[in-house]
This record gives sequence, C-alpha cells and structure tokens, in this order.
Amino acid sequence: MNNKFLEEKTSFEKEKKFEEWGREGLKAKLQAAEELLTKEYAEFKKACDTDNKRMYAARTKITNLEAQVATLKGKVEEAQADRERVEVELSARIVNKDKDLSVKDVEIAELKHRLFEAHEKSESLEINLETERVRADTAEEAKKAVIEACDISTSTLNVAQNNYAEAQSIVDTLVSESEWMRNRGVAAVNFPSLMP
Repeated sequence: MNNKFLEEKTSFEKEKKFEEWGREGLKAKLQAAEELLTKEYAEFKKACDTDNKRMYAARTKITNLEAQVATLKGKVEEAQADRERVEVELSARIVNKDKDLSVKDVEIAELKHRLFEAHEKSESLEINLETERVRADTAEEAKKAVIEACDISTSTLNVAQNNYAEAQSIVDTLVSESEWMRNRGVAAVNFPSLMP
C-alpha cells in the first residue's frame, strides 16, 4: 500500500505541477494578450486621432473654399451687372449721339443751302453793285455796297464753317467712342453715313 500511496502521491504532485504551470502559462498568455490589446488600442486611438485631425482640416478647408466660391460668385454677378449697366448706358449715349448727328446733318444741309443762297445773293448783289456803280454819282456809294455784300457773304461763310467744324468734331468723337466700345467687346456699332 505504501507503494501505491507513493505512486498516487507522485501522480498527484505531477498533476498539481501541471495545473500550476498551466495556470502560470495561461496567466502569461492572458497578460501578453492584454498588453498586445492595450498596445493595439493605443495605436488605434492614435490612428483615429490622426484621421480626425486630417478630416477636420479637410472639412475646414472645404468650408473655406465654399465661402470663397460664394464670394467669387457674388463678385462675378456684380461684374456682370456692372457690365450690363455700362452697355445700356453706352447704347443710350450712342443713340443720343446718332440723334445729335442727325440734327447736325440737317443743320449742315440747311447752312449749305443758306451758303448757296448767300452766294447767289452775293452774285446778285455784285450785279446790282455794277448797276449801282454805273448809276452812282460818286465812288463812295459803290464802295459801301461792295463792303456790305462782302460782309454778308463772309458772315454766312463763317457760320457755315463753324457749324461744319462742330459737326466734324462730333463725328470724330463718335468714331473714337465706337472704336473704344469695339475694343471692349461691344459687338456691333453701326453709324449711318455721316459724311455728305
């Protein structure tokens, strides 16, 4: 019995050692697993923090860009409104200049007609002057008639030349403005024939 008892005791001791070693081994594995899990959790948290910072920076940048796009759209709309307003103003100015030119054309035609009449009248006065000269008793009377006829002709000619110069100045201005508008993108500006 003693042998049997010793065998059982030895067997019991072995089993006890196996259990202790198994527990120690499991504890070591459990600690290693906990350390690994803690390390992986720390790395995961660090990666999440990094991702969150990148996402926040990206979101901030997107928000700023959206604000800039909205601001730029507003500026573009303002610029388009200004451009349309300027085009309307320029069109109105062109129409007014066209009307002014039409009026000046009529005035020029009338002045040319007056000049022609004055010239004919001058010729008639010259004929009359010759007749008067023949009839005149003195040279002084003939001189006065000639001076009067020349004054009328000169005055009429001066008025016609001034009106023509003014009309030519308006025409030059309109041609210059038309060229300026064409250079800035106004599609077509047509003027009626301005020269006689």
